[in-house]
Amino acid sequence: MRRIMRRGRVFLLSFAIFFGLSACWSFASPMFSGPDETAHLVKAAATVRGEFTGREGFVEQQMLQGPSEQPARSFRVPAAYAADVFPCFAFQVLVTPVCEKDRAEHPRSSTGSLTMYTTAGHYNPVYYLLVGWPSLMFKGVPGMYLVRLMSAIVNSLLLAGAVALAAAWRRPGFLLAGLLTAATPMVLFLDGMVNPNGLEVTSAMLAWVAALSLAMQPDPELLRRRVITLVFAGALLVNVRPLGYEWLAAILTVAAFVAAGRGALGEVLRCGTTWRALAAAAPSMAFGLWWTLGNGDDAMVPFVRGNALIPAAHATLNAIQWDIQCMIAEFGWVDTPAPVITYDLWIGVTMLLAFTAVALATWRQAVGVLAVGLGVVVIPVVAQGVEARHIGLVWQGRYLLAFAVGLPLLAGAVISDRVDEAAFACWVDRRVVVTAGTALAVADLISFLRGLRRYMAGLDGHLLFRHLTWQPPGDWVVWTVLYAVVLAVSVGCFARLAGERRTSPGAGRASSGIARPRTPSPAAFVTAWRRMRAADG
Repeated sequence: MRRIMRRGRVFLLSFAIFFGLSACWSFASPMFSGPDETAHLVKAAATVRGEFTGREGFVEQQMLQGPSEQPARSFRVPAAYAADVFPCFAFQVLVTPVCEKDRAEHPRSSTGSLTMYTTAGHYNPVYYLLVGWPSLMFKGVPGMYLVRLMSAIVNSLLLAGAVALAAAWRRPGFLLAGLLTAATPMVLFLDGMVNPNGLEVTSAMLAWVAALSLAMQPDPELLRRRVITLVFAGALLVNVRPLGYEWLAAILTVAAFVAAGRGALGEVLRCGTTWRALAAAAPSMAFGLWWTLGNGDDAMVPFVRGNALIPAAHATLNAIQWDIQCMIAEFGWVDTPAPVITYDLWIGVTMLLAFTAVALATWRQAVGVLAVGLGVVVIPVVAQGVEARHIGLVWQGRYLLAFAVGLPLLAGAVISDRVDEAAFACWVDRRVVVTAGTALAVADLISFLRGLRRYMAGLDGHLLFRHLTWQPPGDWVVWTVLYAVVLAVSVGCFARLAGERRTSPGAGRASSGIARPRTPSPAAFVTAWRRMRAADG
C-alpha cells in the first residue's frame, strides 16, 4: 500500500511540474504562434463539432523551398477561428503580435460560422477530440487558450506516467536524468500549443520508458502495469500522426534487441495481461491504420523533376544541424532560435549520457545506443530523399522527436541498469541529476526568456524588455517567475527520487520498497566495478 501511495505522489507531483511548464508556454506565447497552430485550431474546432474529413481544396502554404499551393480541406467553424494560414508575425522575427490588432479581417468576437481551409484536415481526429472540446463551451480567444491548456494537461499526464515508471526502477537516477534531457524546451513548448506533434512525442516517451522497463528491469510485481502502459502508449502513438506505426516499431525493436538473452521478452509474452491488453487496444490500433491508409498526407507538392533522391538527401544532410536545433529549441513558426548556450548544454548532456552508456554497456546495449544515435541522422535523410518528389523539402527536426528522445532515455536506462549492483553510490545518482538538471534548467529558462523577448519586443529587442509592444495575459514577469520556480522544484524533486534505491521484493526493508543511500568506501567502487565486468563474462 505504501508503494502504491508513493507512486501516486510521484505521478501527481510530476504532472504538476510538467503542466506548470507547459502552461507557462501556453500563456507566454501569443495565439497562433505555435507551428501550424492556425490549421490545428480549425481542425480541433471542426472535429468536436462532428466534421472529420471536410471538403478538398487548395491553400497557399509556406514551404522550406518557398511559397507553394497545397491541397487542403475546408471545414465549417465559428467565425472566431477566422485567420490567415500564417499570422502577420510568422517568419517575421522583428514583428510582434501587435500587428494583429490592425487586421480588421479577423472577426474573432463575431458570431456565426464560416468556411476555413486547413492543411491538417487529413490528420487523425483522436488528438483533436481530446483537446478541442473546450471550444464548444467558450467562445473566441478564451476558448482557444483553454484548448491549449487541455493539450498541456494531456501531454503532462503522459510525461508524469513516464516519470512514475522510471521511479520504480531499482536505481532510477540516470534514467531520470535521461528523462529530463528528453524533455527539451521544444517538447514543453509543443505540449502547450495546439499541435499533435506534442502528443506524438509524449506518447513516444511513455512508450520508450515502458518498453525499456520491461526489457531491462524485469519485475513480476510491475509486469502488468508496464505492459498495460506500453500498449496504451502504443495505441495512442499510432493514432496521432502518420509515422506513429514506424516509431512504435522502432521502439519495440530497440527494446527487444537489448533484452535478448535475459528472458524478459518471454516473460512478457507469457503474461496473460499482454494478450488481453493487445486485444483491448486492437480496435484503436486498427482505426489508426485505417485512417492513415484512407486519409494519407494531402501535401502532394512536386518540386523536383527526375530523380529527387540524391539532391533531397544531400540538402537534408546539410541541414542536420538545424534539425537538431529544432529538436532542442526552435520556437514560434520554427523561426525563433534559442541562445547558443541552450544548444551547447543540451547536446553536451546528451552526449555525456550516450558516451557513458556505451562505456558501461554490454555489446547489445552499446549497439542499441549507437543505432538510435545513427538513426537521428539517417532517418530524416532517407525519409526526405524518398518523399521529396511528392511533398517537397518539408522535414523539420521536431518530426523526428518521437524517435530522437530515445537516445537520452536509452542511454540513461543503460547506465541505471549497469550500475544497479552498487558500482556507484546512490549519492552519485543524485549529484548527476542535480548537476545535469541545473544546467538544463538554466538553459530552459534562458530559452523561455528568448521566446518572450521575440514576441514582446522582437528578436533583436531590448535585452531588459523595455519598449514592449505586446504582453502575455497577466504579465511576463509572472510567467517568468513561475517558470523559474517550477524548474527549480523539478530539479529538487528529481534529485530526491534519484537518491532513493528500490530494494528487491522481500528484501530486508521492503516494507516501503525504498533503501536510503549509503556512502561506500573507495574499495567498494573497485569491487563492484570488477563484479559488473565479470558478469559480462
